[in-house]
Amino acid sequence: MNLELLIARRLLKGGNKGSVSVPIVRIAQAGIVLGVCVMLLSICITGGFKKEITDKLTGFVSHVDIGSYGGNSAYADGHIRVSDTLLANITGFKAVREASVYVSKPAILKTGREIHGALLHGVSAAYRGDFFKKELREGHFPDFTTEQASDQILLSASVARLLNLRAGDKLQAHFVQDPPRVRVFTVSGIYDTGFREYDDVFVLCDIRHLQRLNGWAPEEVSGLSVTLWDINRLSEAAEEIEAQLGWQEGGDFYRINTLYGTAPEIFDWLNLLNMNVWIILILVILVAGMNMVSGLLILILDKTALIGILKALGYRNIRLRKLFLYVTAGLVGKGMLWGNVAALLLAGLQYFFRLIPLDPESYYMDTVPVSFDWPAIIGLNAGVWFVSILMLIVPTVLISGIQPVKAIRFE
Repeated sequence: MNLELLIARRLLKGGNKGSVSVPIVRIAQAGIVLGVCVMLLSICITGGFKKEITDKLTGFVSHVDIGSYGGNSAYADGHIRVSDTLLANITGFKAVREASVYVSKPAILKTGREIHGALLHGVSAAYRGDFFKKELREGHFPDFTTEQASDQILLSASVARLLNLRAGDKLQAHFVQDPPRVRVFTVSGIYDTGFREYDDVFVLCDIRHLQRLNGWAPEEVSGLSVTLWDINRLSEAAEEIEAQLGWQEGGDFYRINTLYGTAPEIFDWLNLLNMNVWIILILVILVAGMNMVSGLLILILDKTALIGILKALGYRNIRLRKLFLYVTAGLVGKGMLWGNVAALLLAGLQYFFRLIPLDPESYYMDTVPVSFDWPAIIGLNAGVWFVSILMLIVPTVLISGIQPVKAIRFE
């Protein structure tokens, strides 16, 4: 039988309630509980922010965008010719989930005395629009499967408020070109993502209207939106697509742009959040670890007489150090267990009931997001356990200096 483990279990039960070390060790253990809880919540909330913002951004901007070098902005008229062969080549990549064509064209929306500049994003009947269907607040998603070009459009709640529009209302879209053109559209639905940078300008419409206004053939489009199975493979997939893609029929190169390149400021902000989380993790581990080190030192001093008796019975220092490491490992384990329970309970309540609100003007969402990244959660627990035990090895060196004769008489 492992005698050190047996004695450690007895000490962990805390039989001597009047001992000086009991409340101090409990305080140190409470520090572990609080520290683990804070660290796990930091990971869940930061992961939630990254996932929510990336998902919203992906709804407006594809993972990989294939266009023409002549059309490197929304206001340029560069276009590419999309053939069935090109689509088959793109969707043939293992990393690619789907690909769809689009045409973008700026316009001035007008209702009565109100006007607003917007970017009309024309999509085909193949466009599924799951993102906008999820964010729909009024009306229904436009039907782009009609035989003739659909007059239905989808715009955001912020644009609808600006133009005093509701689902079913009509508005004019003025296109600045030579000659100027006007089209009348019907608002079929209103969405609201809270992503004001895009909500304020993004309007979804039928691609055939914009192709006709540009004088393009059905296979001529502004670009090709490519969605991947795994966004973590974004850079790798973009390089693979660029390497395999041939020249355009006109002899020009295709322009390959990624989500990271389209909105670098958003991802820079998310990287700053990652740095904040690392700072929190390091500080909390240090504080909780030092609390546990203090608790172990007091526990060793409190059990000096026991150490002296065990030494007198022939116990070696290495076995005594192992004994107190078992004790502290048990205390850390209990603290981590309750810390995980508290963190996952709080995160679960926020995930299902959205209790804590946010200002969508500043954070792009109306509630604190939560994401359960299980590999990160397991990794954090393993890291905290390893660092804590590593820090607790040092105080056990004190046991080597305790002399049995003096220790037995120690009060």
